[in-house]
Amino acid sequence: MSHLKKTLINYQKPIVKITTIAGILLLIGFALFIIESGFFNNPDRVQSWVEGFGSIAPLAFLGLTFVQVVIPVLPGNVSTVVGVMLFGIGLGSILNIVGIFLGSLANFLLARRFGRGFASYFVKQETYEKYIGWVNKGKRFERFFWISMIFPGFPDDFICLIAGLTKLSLKKFILYFWLCKPITLFIYTLFPLYGMHFLYDAFQSF
Repeated sequence: MSHLKKTLINYQKPIVKITTIAGILLLIGFALFIIESGFFNNPDRVQSWVEGFGSIAPLAFLGLTFVQVVIPVLPGNVSTVVGVMLFGIGLGSILNIVGIFLGSLANFLLARRFGRGFASYFVKQETYEKYIGWVNKGKRFERFFWISMIFPGFPDDFICLIAGLTKLSLKKFILYFWLCKPITLFIYTLFPLYGMHFLYDAFQSF
């Protein structure tokens, strides 16, 4: 292993650990927020509280969603559920997809500008090694890219970074994203949200 690669991994590990710890703390905070807010009993109360912040609230959430994609702290489906809970299905879904798109586009362009070093910076080494081999697979990567945008289980943010290292054009990146991501994001947001409603109602019935 080269000295450069060793140095990169040494710098990378603290960042991965910090973002993992921060993600756990935010998940705990989110769970406490749900409990304290009484969202499932009175969601209008929560949305009225958000509306009290005016236009700052959606802009702040949009900014947080963008940052979350570039520096992943929370699992993506958690932040999208939060958006729908706070702003409703309509505005929440729009903020989610726009924020995720801008973050994904930033990942693509940053990787294209700064190369593999940047692409490996915010991801575990195992994840990096698992997916980096797709860089040189040409058309096969294009198929893999849009499949990863549709189906769950893929590290979408990192795959957008990988896309920036390939010959995939910016135009195709944007096309594949908008063809595949919005509908699936909407579905994957509603399932956890209604699942949480179901679990809450079941718990209340005991």
